[in-house]
Amino acid sequence: MSIRAERDDLDEIMQRYALGEDDVFDRLYALLAPRLYRFCLRLTGGAPEADDLFQESFLRIHRARASYMGGSSVFPWAFAIARSLHLDRLRYRRRHPEDVAPTGDPVVHGASAYASCPEAEVGAHEILKIVTLELNKMSELSRTAYLLLKEEGLNVSEAAAVLGTSTDVVKQRAHRAITRNHAQSRAIDTGN
Repeated sequence: MSIRAERDDLDEIMQRYALGEDDVFDRLYALLAPRLYRFCLRLTGGAPEADDLFQESFLRIHRARASYMGGSSVFPWAFAIARSLHLDRLRYRRRHPEDVAPTGDPVVHGASAYASCPEAEVGAHEILKIVTLELNKMSELSRTAYLLLKEEGLNVSEAAAVLGTSTDVVKQRAHRAITRNHAQSRAIDTGN
């Protein structure tokens, strides 16, 4: 199934779910969960935190399903929910730093998917670790713009809707993030 056909199918299933057809939930989950989880993983930088954010996001999607606007794309709507929850968590941590335990290593989920031998797996793991660390150094808006455009394949208008900003701001933030990632990649390639 093509990406466009898959998105159309997901949008149609979400419309049915929004209208109260609970029997389509399994199909909705199968189509939405992998990308939403990956987005949560990249936002949080760690699997335990991503698991919590993902579960809370899906619960919020279920509770807010009646507010889903039929005919619109599910991904921007779902990503906006996850991002809003993530920002709430960040705000809470700033107000209550004593309640927050330090997180572990950065996300390196999926490193073995590209590796064909142990050396390649270690190399992929290290590159993903560096990229994750660099993404985490960016502002939340730049990092999320980059993730939405480059990793999730949303268009600029959809990313702007998720971020609650203009398309020009999304383009600017994504450009900054891409420029930073390219500079980091060149430094890795040259060993600096």
